[in-house]
Amino acid sequence: MQRVTFLVIAALLVLPGIGLWAEPPAKPERTRSSRDVKKTTNGGPTRNQLIESANGWIYVNGEWVHPDGYKFVNNKVLRTTAKAGKTFPNPPGKLALENPAKLTPRNKSAGNRSAAEEGQTAAEKATETRRKNLTPTPASQTGTHL
Repeated sequence: MQRVTFLVIAALLVLPGIGLWAEPPAKPERTRSSRDVKKTTNGGPTRNQLIESANGWIYVNGEWVHPDGYKFVNNKVLRTTAKAGKTFPNPPGKLALENPAKLTPRNKSAGNRSAAEEGQTAAEKATETRRKNLTPTPASQTGTHL
């Protein structure tokens, strides 16, 4: 009796798993027209490929800079602000060196706002204006008291 119940439980656990091993049906290939080929060809590498090729380097103001404190100048990695004893990072890859303009950091148009004002949330701004409105201002010093 115990052997039969064990076999029934084992069969219930194993049978649903067998259906998961099946391969998905293959999609039929369609022939490409000349229009499809024109749409799929692009002008160059994607941004993700460039970032991967850059190895952490950023192209700023005409020079390659690494966030750890290194510069890449004349195909050499130079230490600028990094501590001595650290290993030098890998230089930017060939793909990144060929397309440095695509790796420049994108600046958001700030208009007349400062960076501190942009970073504040609406609640922080409301708290700040309330604090400014509730603090008393000093008396005016323009008049004479005779």
